[in-house]
Amino acid sequence: MNESTPARSEPLHILIFGAADVLMRPILKKIKNQLPDSSKLLVVGNKHDIGLTNLVRMERRNGTIKNLLKSDKYSGSAFELTSSRKHKISLMTGLDHLERKSRNFVWRHHKLDSISDSEHYYHVVVDLLANYLVEQQINLVLFFEIPHLFSDTLCYQIAKSKGIETLIVSPSSFPDLFYSLRKIEDFGLIGKDIDSHSFAPYKIDPDEVSEWIYMMGIKQYRGELGNLNGRAILMLIAHLLAVDPFKLLRIDLLFQIVSRMHKISSALPKWRYPFRKYFAIRHLDYFEYLLDFEDADIALDSKFVYFPLQLQPEMTTSSIGKEYSDQLLAIEKLNRLLTDDYSIFVKENPKQGGQMRDPQFFHRLSRIEKVRLLPSYVNTYELINKSQFVATITGTAGWEAICKGKVALVFGMPWYRDLTGVISFYEELTLEEITNYVIDHESLECQVGRLMSRIHAGNIEPLKRRHSSGGYDLDSNAELVANQIVELIEHQTEATFAPQERYH
Repeated sequence: MNESTPARSEPLHILIFGAADVLMRPILKKIKNQLPDSSKLLVVGNKHDIGLTNLVRMERRNGTIKNLLKSDKYSGSAFELTSSRKHKISLMTGLDHLERKSRNFVWRHHKLDSISDSEHYYHVVVDLLANYLVEQQINLVLFFEIPHLFSDTLCYQIAKSKGIETLIVSPSSFPDLFYSLRKIEDFGLIGKDIDSHSFAPYKIDPDEVSEWIYMMGIKQYRGELGNLNGRAILMLIAHLLAVDPFKLLRIDLLFQIVSRMHKISSALPKWRYPFRKYFAIRHLDYFEYLLDFEDADIALDSKFVYFPLQLQPEMTTSSIGKEYSDQLLAIEKLNRLLTDDYSIFVKENPKQGGQMRDPQFFHRLSRIEKVRLLPSYVNTYELINKSQFVATITGTAGWEAICKGKVALVFGMPWYRDLTGVISFYEELTLEEITNYVIDHESLECQVGRLMSRIHAGNIEPLKRRHSSGGYDLDSNAELVANQIVELIEHQTEATFAPQERYH
């Protein structure tokens, strides 16, 4: 069914995010070839048309066409956004996405030291970006992932405030398939109340163990303990060179830091090695706190709700998690929902580092009496099976739960939120509504079958290209993906996720 939209009366001028990878080049070329000759495609990326990523690092490196920091004059082009009643929400979302590049967490960083600094910078950048969209007469912004970084988030906000069309295509949880949607709030909407029994069911084995690409290497048992290696020492040296090189002259301080690193790495499972990708001294406090719970004795035969924390900062909480990018807010509301005979078993994400896990995070978490923090190696599938239900922001544990017949209470907007077995949190929700819910497995399979009828074939994620379900041909994939995106651009096909009858 085609989506109703007025016929285009002007040439297509498309700004594109998330297409800087080599996988995307043939896709973009084929999209361009199928659009009218008057169409213009501008790609965001350091080596492409516009160097927007430099806006986070406050650098002046040019893209092929332009670096926006060179024309730093107020234009007023973002007026619709900055004067709206929802501006404070947009501002806080933008600052949340900017924080992931804070100087406290990465070496290439912005130099903003306070909330007011960041707020002023947000206003500068939205004005620059809005002016650029106006100058280039952009009438469609295409995202190859749900906006979750600073520049793409701000462009999304500007586009929505100005009535500029947006199209989002996003890698799916299923190999070689991708989702589409026209606004972030639509993510996961396929129509919970629509009869799906006319669709071919998607067979779901409740006993099957999910194998997610992003969780490769993660074990469900303790196994061999880790050891501090030379690469971690080199990361320590590089970190100190970047943030405080004079500390390298303090042998006593270096010995103290290395001793802490050794204690942490030798107490955690080898697969949970904490210094694999990055290092920051302040993150040692985080890992030392976790060690207090590695030998905890947890009774899985008690009455509990399983709440696995999600990796942060990531799109799964910062963009589709709504206000529950603050995961502890969800746990606090869950605590209020439960009766005194319940516990909340909280398991840290096995890939989480110290970012967004400062001491105040754990102080606030420890104040909730029902919470029990679990060791890193407790089997997540056993936790799902023995829980009363699973609670999550948008995590795949919710999908795994409903596949196994357990209710999933979700606080954000996961891709599976309209499926049988999922309850979206609302303030008047009662515990009885959750515990009395019975999942119809046949209906679940039919609803997933309906989702599969709306999903798109093709690979748009570089990571999945290395783990494709079958043979992979770059040109054939480009043709397949481009054809479907052009149909979406021209409104010749309906997006995967869109408001259905009950949402109008």
